Amino acid sequence: MRKSVKALLEVTLVFGVVIGLCKILYSFRAIPFVAQTLPVVAAVLFLYVPLFLLSRTRTRPEEWGITLRGFAFSMNMFLVVSLLSLPAYVLAYWLYRSWWFHLPLHIGFPRDWLLLLLYHLLCVALPEEVFYRGYMQSRINEAFPRTWNLLGAGVGVGWVYTAALFALGHFVISCRPDSLATFLPGLLFGWLRERTGSVAASTAFHALCNATVLLLH
Repeated sequence: MRKSVKALLEVTLVFGVVIGLCKILYSFRAIPFVAQTLPVVAAVLFLYVPLFLLSRTRTRPEEWGITLRGFAFSMNMFLVVSLLSLPAYVLAYWLYRSWWFHLPLHIGFPRDWLLLLLYHLLCVALPEEVFYRGYMQSRINEAFPRTWNLLGAGVGVGWVYTAALFALGHFVISCRPDSLATFLPGLLFGWLRERTGSVAASTAFHALCNATVLLLH
């Protein structure tokens, strides 16, 4: 079997198993115990499945972007991308609500917003970025060359395929067509991972995007 096909099959199979387990648990969320433990179980799956595969394949964590090397540069890129993209996102969201649903845009801080930001950083963004941009994107990059240069970052099939599975995963869990729009931020997360060589910037930006959605809702 060709290396490229093997990598795609492996990544897709791991994705199907992890998302399938999360979907089964999500289907039983009406049970209080399941509802309370679901975020923890999902975070454990997204985080420890890649770490298990990392040790199983004897891959160095840095090869999958699981490193704090170049942390200052990663945070600088996170700030630049945040300043450039989040205002545009808020504008697009306002147009979407006002033109499509004829609803006003309300921006307000939820109670304990900073605590929610920390939760999304450690329990949502970090596990998902290790899973998608750390394991999946890096694994496909091993089989497919990064043939395009996009603003200083080499990207390729892994970048696009990972963003597509990222959006598909959200859709499978929620069954909401608008969740497929996560493909676009998925591309940004993936670009940050390639540009910085680490998942640190994509994790911080992912958490900030989630926190911004909380403000807009």
